[in-house]
Amino acid sequence: MEENKFIREIIDFDFKGLGMTKVNGLPVFLDGGVIGDEVEFLVTKKKKNFCKGKIQKIIKKSKDRVNSPCSYFKDCGGCDFLNYSDEKELKWKEKDINKNLNKIAGLDIKVQEVIDSPEKTHYRNNMQFQVRDGIIGLYAKNSKDIVAIKNCIMQKDIANKVLKIMWRFKKLRELKRIGIRTNFKGEVLLILVTKGAKVEIKDTLPELIDVGVKSIYLNYNRGDKFHYSREFEKIYGEDFIEEKLLDINYRISPESFFQINRLATEKLYEKAIEYLAPKAEDKIYDLYCGVGSISISIAKKLTKVIGIEIVESAVDDARINAENNNIEARFIKGAAEETIEKIYREEKISPNKIIVDPPRKGLDDKLVNFLKENPVERLVYISCNPATQARDLKSLKEVYKVEKIALVNLFPNTAHVETIVLMSKK
Repeated sequence: MEENKFIREIIDFDFKGLGMTKVNGLPVFLDGGVIGDEVEFLVTKKKKNFCKGKIQKIIKKSKDRVNSPCSYFKDCGGCDFLNYSDEKELKWKEKDINKNLNKIAGLDIKVQEVIDSPEKTHYRNNMQFQVRDGIIGLYAKNSKDIVAIKNCIMQKDIANKVLKIMWRFKKLRELKRIGIRTNFKGEVLLILVTKGAKVEIKDTLPELIDVGVKSIYLNYNRGDKFHYSREFEKIYGEDFIEEKLLDINYRISPESFFQINRLATEKLYEKAIEYLAPKAEDKIYDLYCGVGSISISIAKKLTKVIGIEIVESAVDDARINAENNNIEARFIKGAAEETIEKIYREEKISPNKIIVDPPRKGLDDKLVNFLKENPVERLVYISCNPATQARDLKSLKEVYKVEKIALVNLFPNTAHVETIVLMSKK
């Protein structure tokens, strides 16, 4: 056998869903495979603390391997676990969170509740497809190459009808990205991203309207750092579409953040509210509140809520969402770590409970220090990145006791997961 060729069993996944094994005590991250597969692989890159490898062939298939329902899965990087048992996927996610809690946070606590998604496919209400040389697709696994996609089993059927129409769009080469957002009523908000030039859609518009497109925006994005720039122009239809969570309607604008899995999000919010245990006399801050979906759900219980969000359009939507649902809640634009301190200092409004739902990078250091210096009765931390959450818990545990943690499978068939932690002031 070649010097860099080995046969090993895959024993774990990394945070991206890549298979992992070991050679001479060093972890080797592979380009695929599932736990339990015995594989022959070539080490392609050696680093001080790890290696990367490419699987040559599967010698013995794992008993937990299943047939993928997606014809693109072998090449497309959109999903990680379509060839892995649903039950084992959940077990791995639970084990990985427990490992982070122990190794990163230094906590002797484990996940107490695992909440699965009601849907495993066709759950996504928001997807962005890359467009290159007239080809619509998603990035390949571990690459910026494009895999042509004509039907994605992760998005709603109505979104696939729109995708099919866009493949016939005569000016497809003028686009760099397509965003398709759907709602519970089967309506679509379509976003067409260009490098700067205006794109005409009149030839395709009748077909799009027929399948349920209610709104079309152009986004002028000259860079590649973000999916969308802040420069949107509506070229057809309504300003927004509406989504529903826990019997509350929310307006969704092109750049509004909203969870991609509606039914699982309802379970997530129900658990978060259970942990928060809101009462009429409470004063609650919702940090990183987005379009106000958690804030409004809490305020529905006649609790005083202040939501803080840095994206101006999301704050505008949050205010309108509260007004349209006849719910009283206050929303402030600003960075959470700066705005909360300002409210404390200038308005003397001290909450007794706080809920945070930060982006993947976790909480800002300044905010962590503020939460430690001004401890509240209950702190609920929702996270889409258990590793950065565990990092923050390591610091917060000096002041807070970690009471409970739940796993919500918000992103089935991927390595991503949502967690909710309840903390109380020591």
